[in-house]
Amino acid sequence: MKLSNLITTIDSQIPIVAIDVLSPEEATIIQWLTTEVMDKLNSPVYFWNLGVSGLEQCLIADDGGLVFKSVETYKKPHNIDPLIYVFEYINNFCGNGVFILGDVHPFVGKNSLQLSWEILTRVKNLYHRLKPTEKRIVFLGQNIQLHESLLRLIPCCEVPLPSIEQIQDHLESYLLYLQESASEQEVQFAVSLTTEDKETLARAALGLTLEEISDFLRLTVKERTYSLKVY
Repeated sequence: MKLSNLITTIDSQIPIVAIDVLSPEEATIIQWLTTEVMDKLNSPVYFWNLGVSGLEQCLIADDGGLVFKSVETYKKPHNIDPLIYVFEYINNFCGNGVFILGDVHPFVGKNSLQLSWEILTRVKNLYHRLKPTEKRIVFLGQNIQLHESLLRLIPCCEVPLPSIEQIQDHLESYLLYLQESASEQEVQFAVSLTTEDKETLARAALGLTLEEISDFLRLTVKERTYSLKVY
């Protein structure tokens, strides 16, 4: 399955899908998915993983950024496994919603040391129970390899690394953002990159995610005291 077909798949009778994405791009994908689901499916989006204390609703701020709001009705008892509880919560949830579950694939993964047959069975049960509903689950993580019993049930798409054209566009827009930010803060900022320099930089960045490229630019600018030049 291609990423471009994800929303159509979620809107169909397939209740669980998986997105294989490199860790630096997870926030970008959550933001994109939230925007697409809210605009095209008119559905709320929620996020959960073992690192958060509860379920969070994903929202888009006025400036286009991603924000998380705690769901007050999500109250896990202390004596219940958190993953089992979130499955039960989704199963009993009233209304529609897309639930992004981060990094749960090791518990249902092929040849995984963390494979749990109880979790695996619950996923299969939930798959069939959610079919007639408007509730959907998205497994999100890196290097997703589902157990054989789930392969024909759960379609998986891989987020590709950016092309050189996408990297060039990102470099242009991000450098402009840095310039505008520096101007607002009354900080001197100069970009001394020719068209050839930018092409060289874009080719050198092949194999990186856009977030990693942004991190590199921020670090470079900071180290060079807001003056960026390719030698």
